[in-house]
Amino acid sequence: VQAKFQLQMLATVTQCRQVKAWARSPEKVRQLSTELAAEGWNIEVTESADKACRSAGLILTTTPARSPIVEEAWLRGRPVLVVAIGADAVGKQELHTDVLKEADLIVVDSISQCKERGELQHVATSDSQVKLKCSAAVELGAWLSKASTSTRPPSGVVVFDSTGVAVQDVRIAELVLNQLSSNDAVASL
Repeated sequence: VQAKFQLQMLATVTQCRQVKAWARSPEKVRQLSTELAAEGWNIEVTESADKACRSAGLILTTTPARSPIVEEAWLRGRPVLVVAIGADAVGKQELHTDVLKEADLIVVDSISQCKERGELQHVATSDSQVKLKCSAAVELGAWLSKASTSTRPPSGVVVFDSTGVAVQDVRIAELVLNQLSSNDAVASL
């Protein structure tokens, strides 16, 4: 469900419709592929997370995993954006801590929340290089403010760790409601 929603939202900002997908449940990923094919997506189902990640420019994780899935070695040698949204509770983890260690930039929705229940929660048991890298994580709002004046975007691995922030959820709901309200078919909401 979450992967389908994320791809549908991604469709509003990019024309790319090529996706490599992997899931622990082969039936679920095949169902996702079938459903999204009707919306114009070309989804290649892979037999491993490794194969789904190796050549991707964007990696979107939406799993309830409690052990890392994405390995740093799969991301080497190219710019890649890793959007990790599945680790949103204590104990969840989608990215090996080496992904954070080697990232050129780590952006989070909330530093305190990500340290408590996002990918950053696993830093406490990591080596000092991972801790140092994660101490430089920047919140999305601050990064967007700086990025608008920056002359050079990051050129390697960028990680966005999102645990869900209520104020963002409220704003998104408001935007969706406004969009729906402008549609005559649902104006009675």
